[in-house]
Amino acid sequence: MGGGGDARTRAAIARAAERTGTDFSYLLAQARIESSLNPSARAPTSSASGLYQFIDSTWLATLDRHGDSYGLSHIAGAIDTRGGRSFVNNPALRGQIMGLRNDPDVSSMMAGALAQQNRAALLPVLGREPQPTELYMAHFLGTGGATRFFTALAANPDQSAAALLPQAAGANRSIFYGPGGAPRSLRGVMQLMESKMARAMAADGGGLPGPSTLEGEFALARGGWQSAPSSAGNFGGAAPAAPAPMRGTPSMSDTLRDNFGLANGSGGDRGHVRAAYDKLKAFGL
Repeated sequence: MGGGGDARTRAAIARAAERTGTDFSYLLAQARIESSLNPSARAPTSSASGLYQFIDSTWLATLDRHGDSYGLSHIAGAIDTRGGRSFVNNPALRGQIMGLRNDPDVSSMMAGALAQQNRAALLPVLGREPQPTELYMAHFLGTGGATRFFTALAANPDQSAAALLPQAAGANRSIFYGPGGAPRSLRGVMQLMESKMARAMAADGGGLPGPSTLEGEFALARGGWQSAPSSAGNFGGAAPAAPAPMRGTPSMSDTLRDNFGLANGSGGDRGHVRAAYDKLKAFGL
């Protein structure tokens, strides 16, 4: 993906970083690893789809849990949870909701919200703030899988990662097995993922983006954004105020306002997310 599409995707990630308080560099790197910044990417071995490769169950659970906080209350209200499983009874509506994984704005917003949720889950496991790769592992394996992984890594890093997490290994053979087919150890998987994250974060120079970097992200997308609105829908009232950043990043409120008219709580959000509202309105949402 390149050109205007790539710029719009990066701008969507920047907006999500502002709204959710998740580090922009981390969210951008995660999207590089998951989909090479391709909002339409689909995995051949699982139900994973979109910029952040959400599988069906994680997507529904994340929307159900965080949708109300980010203007998606009507979507969250269509998702039921029973016995720890999230589902949508109407098949046509379910397809529409699953399709939102391919919308950069919605996918990025939910990735940021899930990152904050995963951070909170990892804090007691690690006893400290998670590093970017550790945070990514919680997205990759789920918090339960990541907890098992890090607990076992601390106890015996040389044990087989595939033996510990066979289902994840089956869907991600290139991560859990080496080129010759030998299973990687927990240490080996962690080193591989650290390398992937380091390369992804270094693609834009690494480190936290300063104000000039963020302004550049929005400037790149400014020209083409108005012709490519999000398909998310506002699904509620004014946007909530952004939470405090995960780390000390400069505020993007002024940048958002100047380039997109998206100050927190402004009506600009509604203009960018009208398309999916109209689409899902047919289902009574």
